[in-house]
Amino acid sequence: MPVIGCVIKSIIAERKKPVEDRLDINSTPNITSIEEKEIEVVGKQSTLIIGFEFESSYKPDVGSIKLVGELVYATKDGKEILKLWKKEEKLPDNVDVEVKNFLFKKCLTLGINLAEELQLPPPIAFPVIVPNLPKKDNEQKYIG
Repeated sequence: MPVIGCVIKSIIAERKKPVEDRLDINSTPNITSIEEKEIEVVGKQSTLIIGFEFESSYKPDVGSIKLVGELVYATKDGKEILKLWKKEEKLPDNVDVEVKNFLFKKCLTLGINLAEELQLPPPIAFPVIVPNLPKKDNEQKYIG
């Protein structure tokens, strides 16, 4: 079932020092809470409010971008999902994948603008076009 809404409650972004060398950028979504809430949705679906934190860290200790918020998830299996969360603090695999894919798309998109304002590289790699360089005369051509 779908994610039907998302609210960002907090943004914490900082650059601790100038970017000088190669960086490792690691982005991690983390589910922090789940609760059931009555919201009118078409059909007989329950809605879950899923709390999250999403952090992109720039290592070695150059900076970070942290987004905290909640998303609204509509499902027919709300009771089972909530029961599993209370027991093991985890989501069923199919829900976990759907929620985290949504968080990557939403949070990395916001992170691009924040990183630009902080003069940090974007938290996601963009495709780069490399010009065609002339081949060297001694370079063998592949014959398939």
